[in-house]
Formats: sequence, C-alpha cells, structure tokens
Amino acid sequence: MNIIGLGQAGCNVAECFKQYSQYKIFKIDTDLKKAKGVYALEYQNKPEAYENKFPNLKRTLLKGVKGQTLFITSCGFISGASLRLLEQLKDNCQISVLYVKPDINNLSNKKSRQENLIFNVLQEYARSGKLERLYIVDNVKVAEIIGDITVREYFNQINQLIGSTIHMINVFNHSKAAMSTFSEPINTARISTLGLVDYETGEEKAFFDLDMLREKRYYYAIPEETVESDGTLIKKIKKQVKNNVEHDKMKNSYQIHPTDYDKPYVYFVSNSNFIQKNEKNT
Repeated sequence: MNIIGLGQAGCNVAECFKQYSQYKIFKIDTDLKKAKGVYALEYQNKPEAYENKFPNLKRTLLKGVKGQTLFITSCGFISGASLRLLEQLKDNCQISVLYVKPDINNLSNKKSRQENLIFNVLQEYARSGKLERLYIVDNVKVAEIIGDITVREYFNQINQLIGSTIHMINVFNHSKAAMSTFSEPINTARISTLGLVDYETGEEKAFFDLDMLREKRYYYAIPEETVESDGTLIKKIKKQVKNNVEHDKMKNSYQIHPTDYDKPYVYFVSNSNFIQKNEKNT
C-alpha cells in the first residue's frame, strides 16, 4: 500500500508506517528536507493558494504510484491542496482517505472554516464513490483512549496508535482467518472510523463518534493457545458482537485470527452512509 501524507499531521502519521515493510511512504509539506519520497511545497498563507499553486507531481513524486493508496491529511491550510492531489491519483489508484480531526475547540475562525470545508467535502467524495473509504479519527478521542500523555509525547502517541491500528487491520484483511462471518461491505457505507474493544469487558472505544452506523466489522486477535483450547471463545465473541448491534438495520460481523501475542486484542471498523455532523467536543 502507498501511504501519502499531506501537511504536518498527515506526514507525522505517515511516518509511523515506516516501521512496517509493507508500505511505500510519501510526504508533502512545507519545510521538508530533500529526500526520497518527499516533496516540499512553498509556504502559502491561505488554503486557496495551496490549491491554485499545487504542482503536477505525476512525473516526479507520484511517478509509478498505483494500486491501494491511503491519503492522510488534516485541516491545516495546506489541506487546500487535497482535491488537486486526489485528482492526480485517481486514474491509477484505489484511494482511501484518513482524515485526522484536531481539537476544533481550539481553532481560529479561519482554520475552523477550513476544517469544516475539508471535513464535509471529503465525506461527499466518499458518498459519491470517488473514494474507496473515508476514515475519520479525532485526536481528542484517541488521546482519551490512551490516557495520560506527556506534552512531549502527546501527538507522537496519538499518531502511533492510529498508525498501528490501521496496520493491524490491513494485516488481518490480507490474512486467512480461523473463522469469519464477514460478507462484502455495504457499498454505500463508505464513511468510517476505527476503534478498540476491551476483550474482557466488551467495552468499545471508537476513534470518532460515528452517527447512524450501518455495519461494524470486528477483528479478534486471539493467542493461538486460546484458539486451540478455549471451548467458550466463540460463544463469548458472538455475545459481544450481538450486544453492540444498535438498531435493526445494522449489520455486525467478526473474524478470529490466531496470533503469537500473549493476550487478546480486538479492533473494529464502523461504517456509515450518513454525512457526519461537525460538532465541538464537550
């Protein structure tokens, strides 16, 4: 998979994927040092300028880029170049977008307007089928999941959790499960988020509060020994999955993957076909 980060937040999350061999990493931002897979843009003082002056990268940075591609961005002024970049990728790539929402309570009026614009435009792109999927993650929600974080490590730990969660879901999507109830995802439900589940309690912690869910797909990473010996495993998983069906039009499913970890881990992807409201955190 290609990972393309645009802007500081996008590049920082993209950087987290370098520890895995399965990805090609590309970064686009201002003030970047010249290196392979890196393109430095000139600083602009408004989103419209980044859009109007965005260069054609098809013969430089993006040459040869094709196939599964995850584009990562947030709401900085540089995100004004997002649609231009997506336009250059569309012919050769199956594009999903990871949109990193900042704490919108702390944005200036100008940045708040840009955040609202990019948040809604990307959702419309997903609903229209121009994107394979739009993943929304909220920095505030992810920080709450992690717990106490030092100032120096705040964004690094958030980015690492986002990156590792996406990576594990990618691994499971390309691995044979010991058991699976997955069917084809609902084609119209392309607005998504990620999350973690406490295996013991069943408590779910989503990376964004997604409204009007249509489906939820669970990935149970269970120690090999437990898969081989625990006769209550399937019953427990079925109960957890069933308990989290929120309405009669919602479809929940699961996969079980044996691992060499010493304890279980559970991830999920939630999907919706509704445009999400842009509400401030309380």
